[in-house]
Parts: sequence; C-alpha cells; structure tokens
Amino acid sequence: MADSFAEQLRSELDGIETQLARLAAKRRLVEELLSLESGAAPSSAPAAKRTRRTGTAATKRPRLPRGQITNKIREFLGQQRAPAHATAILAYLEEQDSAPRSAKPMATLQSNLQRLKEQGELENTGRNHWRLRPAETAPPAPAAPRAAAPASPSSEAAAAPATPLPTASPPVVRSTTTFGRRPGAGA
Repeated sequence: MADSFAEQLRSELDGIETQLARLAAKRRLVEELLSLESGAAPSSAPAAKRTRRTGTAATKRPRLPRGQITNKIREFLGQQRAPAHATAILAYLEEQDSAPRSAKPMATLQSNLQRLKEQGELENTGRNHWRLRPAETAPPAPAAPRAAAPASPSSEAAAAPATPLPTASPPVVRSTTTFGRRPGAGA
C-alpha cells in the first residue's frame, strides 16, 4: 500500500517536473522573441526587475510630439466609412509608430478617445466603436428682424437675447478658482 502511494507521488512529481521544464522552455522563447522585437539582448526576468528598480541600464523610449496621437486618430477615423473599434485604432497607431508609449497603451488610447468625445470631435457608436462626429449641415438660423434704430444703448442691451447662442463646441472653462478663492466666495 505504501509502495503504491510512493509510486503515485513520484509519478505526479515527474509530471510536475516535465510541466516546469516545458514552461521554462516557453519562457525562454518568449524572452527571445521580445528581445528580437526590441533589438536588445535576451535577459532574465529578475535582472530586468533589478534594472527597473535601480534605474540602471533601463532605456526609455522618447516621448511623442504633443498632439501626434490625437492627429493620427483623426486621420485614421477620417479614412473610415464605418465606425472603427478601438483595437483597430491602436493597430493603426502602432503601424504609424504613434501608439501611446505607456505601460497600458489601450487605456491611454481610451483616455484620448474619451477626451475627443467630450470635446465633440468623436462619438462612440457603441461597443467601443468610434467615428468622427459628422459636421452639422443644418442651415443657419434666420436673423431676427431689427428695429429702425434703438433709442438708447440701454434699450439695445434689453433687446439682446438673455441666453448666449448655442455653439458647435462645448464652452471652455478657464478656471474654477480666482486667486485662490472659490468663485462667488466674496469679492
């Protein structure tokens, strides 16, 4: 009974050792592929962790020019007839060497897409598909008929509409504070 249990444990141990050897081989292949892709010599994972912590021998990719990602997003979506998925946008950015250079490029891209949506340039058509917002083709509103001549400047101000006319883009908030105080906290 004890011999069969020991044999069973040995066979399980042998199976685990073969799995470990297979995983180590896969790891070496992945490291080799990554090193070929980056153009660097293969390194072990613990050494890579040490260089990140100490900051030695770690090369940083140069930062992209300001607005390049946004311009490439506009360029790509301008070429598309149908809404494009965010992964297709990211693939295009990688082809153009304009992908976000962060640890999580998809999250950075999503942030850019959301910002463009809030600015009114893009719209999300659902399920992470994006397109350029179509230009408004509505005819301009007819101008209100004017009176002959206002009697005084105060009557001209009274004739002006109380609410501002709607614009195509959202309003720009310049500051929420005034010299360190909240707006309306007293002048």
